[in-house]
Amino acid sequence: MIDLRRRDFLAATAAGMGILILPDWAFAAGDAPGDDPAAALKLGWTGSLKWGNVVDVTRFDGRDWHEKLTAAQRAVVEMGGGVVYFPAGKYQFRDHLKIKDGVVLRGADPRGVTEAANERYAPPTRFEFPRYEPSFGGDGAPIDSAFKGICLEYPAGGANTGVVNIDINRGHIHLLESEDHRCGANRIVFGCVLRNAAVADPSVPYLDEGQHAWQRFTARHHAAIDAKAAENLLVANNRLPKSGDDDFVMKGFVLRKSRGKTPVYDVPFDYDNRPGLYINHYCVGGAGGSGDDGTPQSHPYGFRKGTVIVDNYVYNTGRMGIGFCGDGVICSRNITRIEKDVWRPTATGRDATYGSSTNDNRAIEMRGWRWVVENNDCEVHRNWCADRSYLINDGEGLMHEDHCNSTVVDSRLVGNKVNSYLSIYKCGPIDGLHVEGNDVSIPGQIADIYVVANRNSGPQPCRNVTIVGNVTRSNGILLAGDPASGNVIQGNQHKSGRPGYLKNEAKAKVEGNKNYEAS
Repeated sequence: MIDLRRRDFLAATAAGMGILILPDWAFAAGDAPGDDPAAALKLGWTGSLKWGNVVDVTRFDGRDWHEKLTAAQRAVVEMGGGVVYFPAGKYQFRDHLKIKDGVVLRGADPRGVTEAANERYAPPTRFEFPRYEPSFGGDGAPIDSAFKGICLEYPAGGANTGVVNIDINRGHIHLLESEDHRCGANRIVFGCVLRNAAVADPSVPYLDEGQHAWQRFTARHHAAIDAKAAENLLVANNRLPKSGDDDFVMKGFVLRKSRGKTPVYDVPFDYDNRPGLYINHYCVGGAGGSGDDGTPQSHPYGFRKGTVIVDNYVYNTGRMGIGFCGDGVICSRNITRIEKDVWRPTATGRDATYGSSTNDNRAIEMRGWRWVVENNDCEVHRNWCADRSYLINDGEGLMHEDHCNSTVVDSRLVGNKVNSYLSIYKCGPIDGLHVEGNDVSIPGQIADIYVVANRNSGPQPCRNVTIVGNVTRSNGILLAGDPASGNVIQGNQHKSGRPGYLKNEAKAKVEGNKNYEAS
């Protein structure tokens, strides 16, 4: 029997006809990492990936890096899975990279600084994708000339795969699934840096509404990292810093006629106006107040297990920092930063921002059951509307809302620091929620800690909620739901020159809270 665990042995083909003999030069040099990069997290399944099966992409023949990668991946697949290693250096790609089933793309280990939260974090392996060169006349530069990234060759399968320790410029990472939600397990995105990771919205321009053919706008739902897995998904220690100098301004950008006028602005194409991380992120249940709540029976893909999102740094100028869905998701020790004082003349590329416009700016959005959101550090700000007269409707901190979501079951918000509210927003029945040790401050009138089961359509049950040991700095605490039982508001402290309010509309036991007034 051939031992596939040893790189210096032969690799057997899965096809069963003959033996593929890899030459010695195909295997990675001795300094190539062969360890589990996520071993410290002790998840178990990451150690089962074939980290020791490593080939060096630079040792394969090909006219460019695409061809070399194709050959290297073929060799890894024939070994039964493993790693294509990219030594330190810069690699230019002209198109999307498609990862085969069982293959992990891995760069050289970072030197010195190894934590993505540190601004000096810089993996020495760098991928460069094409830069979009805008044209402000005629049909404009084609969208398909740029906006590339890393994806899966076979999303419906694509198990035991991922991207590790690669600095990516002008490219995204999308490990997705088939249209019917078939999806592989055991996927990892670890230690990567992504700049200029947005793409252009293919629906813009709206030519029949008078827009110029050269107009472009950032796709609103295209995250820099979008990863899904049937089970076991790790997104950890990645950094999405401020992108840099690829942004461009489109003078004379035409928007849809409204109130008898056709708005025209100088609109930026903003590479950081995009979601940061979408991790098993789905719409489960109906639109806000209009449909049934998602359940494992109605939306099984929305309640997948084994999702871990830890130690990431995400910078945005708009949209969502982190959005996830699942059963038992762990979202911990992440840093999200949404820039202050950003002017957003349009949030859609079609309409000017006014009235009830929103860009959905929020730090972390939770969907599903039994999530744990713990020890995250979040700063979120609203964007200015088109005429710069007010801030548009968004700016939530940590939010589980009614829209496209489930009820709340046995979930935890613990030890988070955030400059906007903890928002369990009109979500329907709550049965088990622990809110402890958070430090929250929000401008305006809404409660710092807002936990409301009731919907606009009427009361909803609120049971087994504990709000203990938190610090509020602006307004106070609101808990509401009916029928209610097993609820506690205890040992919280309001740090402000005036008392905060404490609204108990869920029959909670209230004791030991400091500097609050009952309301």
